[in-house]
Amino acid sequence: MSEIHEIRVEEYDQAKRIMYLAKEFLCNNERVNIVAGTMTSPVASRAAENLVRFGYVTIENIQTLTEVRNDRRNIKLIITLKKTNDFKKIYDQNKEEMKKKEEERKKEK
Repeated sequence: MSEIHEIRVEEYDQAKRIMYLAKEFLCNNERVNIVAGTMTSPVASRAAENLVRFGYVTIENIQTLTEVRNDRRNIKLIITLKKTNDFKKIYDQNKEEMKKKEEERKKEK
């Protein structure tokens, strides 16, 4: 089994950034965990949902973890994503589209 990398979602993160990081990790790996706390779980779930909708990944596992430290609960949401067989194809297509759009913007200026 390949090593699973973690992306920790911070308070300032947006779903687009998490999606970007996940795609970059998955270029060289089969799986990635998106780990979020209570306040950042909506961002993590939105990023995972978008990656599934675009066909990059499937959700392999979703779990919650509660740790008690100093009489306080620390709750985590962990979403394990596995890349699809079409990941590389979709990734390359979107990369090409981004390059074309960037060239068009440069021409307009």
